[in-house]
Amino acid sequence: METKENKEKLSFGEWVENIWYHYKWPIICFTVLGIFLIYSAVQLFSKDDPDIKMLHVGPMYVSPTDADALRGSVEGLSDDYNEDGEVIADFMDITIAKFKDADTGEFFNYDEHNKALQRFQTEIRAGESMLYVLDREYFDICMDENLLEPLDSFVDDVDMPENVIEGCGVLISELDAYELPGISRFSEDAILCLRRSPDKDEISYGRTDEEWNGHRRTFINIIKYRAENQE
Repeated sequence: METKENKEKLSFGEWVENIWYHYKWPIICFTVLGIFLIYSAVQLFSKDDPDIKMLHVGPMYVSPTDADALRGSVEGLSDDYNEDGEVIADFMDITIAKFKDADTGEFFNYDEHNKALQRFQTEIRAGESMLYVLDREYFDICMDENLLEPLDSFVDDVDMPENVIEGCGVLISELDAYELPGISRFSEDAILCLRRSPDKDEISYGRTDEEWNGHRRTFINIIKYRAENQE
């Protein structure tokens, strides 16, 4: 029979072995949980806060490589608006797949269109993107919802691009910035536009005037970009 004195004489290794034998699974579960919580906390607190949030909706698929190039180009035309020491652009792509109908000859896919429309509607109501590059159909939706900022409210006459669309957009292919990596991946028919400022927006989407002003300045930098002035 094991006495109290014998138990007290257990070595540290024996004590650990005894604990492991009796509590192996609780120890494993708590260890895994602890690692997960630590990893989640590190990811949460190390997540970079983007200076620019950009949304693209259209038929042209933007690959991860092109998206990285796009972010780099937009970051080069932006500043550290949130003053966190980095210039970071975020990018959301909603691609609409269009296929030719054998009977009508029209390029249209209703299922994909409806899915894209739902994602788009969610983004303009609950998302954080302010700099938009839109297919005409989605540009028109934003116009109908009164979501876009008129260019003449924030762009000087000398910098105003030609062929402004509905007062609120411009074909991105008509800008010199269209030659930049990533940006050149957009359709020639894609329209560059800016979300209306928070104080004028009828949909409260959680952005501040300071954040909007950062996007406004990047928008202006994009339309003012001149290829001949770059080395």
